[in-house]
Amino acid sequence: MDVTKHTEKAAVAAERGNYDYAIELYSRVLEVQPEHVEARKALRAVEVRRAQERGITKSGVSGWLRGLGHFLAGAIYTAIGKHEKAMAACESFLKNDPYNSTVMRLLARAAEKADHPAVAILVLEDVRASVAKTRLKGMALNTYIKVLRKLGHLYARTEQLPLASERLEEILKLKPGDREAEVDIKNIAAQRSMVEGGWDKVGKVGGYREVLKDEEAAKRLEDMHRDIRTREDVLAAIERCKADLAKDPNNTRYLTQLGDLYKMIKDWAQARVHYERAHQIDPHNFMVTEKIGDLRLAEMDDEIERAAADPAQQERAAQLRRERTRYAFEEYQKRVKARPQDLPTRFAYGNILFMTGQHYKEAAAQFQLASRDPRHRRTALFRLGICFQKQGLVDVAIEQFEKAIAGASVAEPEVKDILYALGEAHESQGRLGQALSAYKRIFEVDINFKDISAKIQELYSRGAKEAGPAA
Repeated sequence: MDVTKHTEKAAVAAERGNYDYAIELYSRVLEVQPEHVEARKALRAVEVRRAQERGITKSGVSGWLRGLGHFLAGAIYTAIGKHEKAMAACESFLKNDPYNSTVMRLLARAAEKADHPAVAILVLEDVRASVAKTRLKGMALNTYIKVLRKLGHLYARTEQLPLASERLEEILKLKPGDREAEVDIKNIAAQRSMVEGGWDKVGKVGGYREVLKDEEAAKRLEDMHRDIRTREDVLAAIERCKADLAKDPNNTRYLTQLGDLYKMIKDWAQARVHYERAHQIDPHNFMVTEKIGDLRLAEMDDEIERAAADPAQQERAAQLRRERTRYAFEEYQKRVKARPQDLPTRFAYGNILFMTGQHYKEAAAQFQLASRDPRHRRTALFRLGICFQKQGLVDVAIEQFEKAIAGASVAEPEVKDILYALGEAHESQGRLGQALSAYKRIFEVDINFKDISAKIQELYSRGAKEAGPAA
């Protein structure tokens, strides 16, 4: 089964208003890849849109009557450890009642047990948004706090530490003095300090919790990284790290950590010395190689910032920007060659090519591959469409724009940008009705977006009529 083709067909079906077929296609994708976050997100959006067009805006008794069997099946599968089957059963229920927070929480639990934390996060964020619209009292408040706590743990597990902190801090706003939340926040703060200082590689086999098993080591790490906010804090951490390195001079972990710390205070020379020494000891460590490249980019950014602030150095700033673009191009070209399957690197390389304003064909090749990564799919498809548009392939560009917005909420800023580009593309081809439809979708949620009102008025003056769903 070609998952990409199925999701693309589903997106087209959803855009044409053929919701039943879109739901069927997305469901097939999830049968094969239950961890596919974007497909699940798009599926829910289509289910909600279909429900809204039927005049259903909240969960009700009819949803329970039609889906009770699926709910019971999901609960039984969860109890006996068949978690992906439980996920499928929950999705069968949600086809007819996409607002049911009880079933969504069961789905999230099954996804977590099945080791699909990204899916659990997606589902629980939907529950959080739904419950937040109600009066947070009694059971609703308790449910909301449980959801926030679980999200905090899931974000921490997936190393999305700022979001973990946000969700747990929200608990304290609702329930001051919650001891569990206070402890979790403290632990995450220590973990963030480790990550931001480069210490997240410590004890990689067992992870952060493994490091904390050694109470003495935990205390030393906490002291080293407590509230590193000033230059003095970093300098103190450097001295402690240097003491560790003196005991083990060929430890590449200490060397790269020292490089990271020197980079934080913009001591580029010392950062480079330690990174390069780590590279000499372990020349096949690609992470160290990337750190050397990132260091040079950061150094160039600093040079550009200082030159741009001086009116007499504007020409120099422009020259430095060109040099940085050239260096970034060469650096990421090497990274893509070394790790051709790394989609985030493909995405970054595509952005570098895209920003030159010249290499649209080459950028398109990178964005095509990067669009397979759910984290960057929408932006990659958007920029892929622009690349095709720049090459005169407007109809192909339109296809990419439509894929990018399939199942998405128009309230999201990037979706509005994509719809605007879609409208302009249709307009450039004389398809005024399709252009009007795209612009009106923006207008319905954001009347002040760019010149959207003027665009719509102009199209009406030219006799445009909104296009209906494609056959």
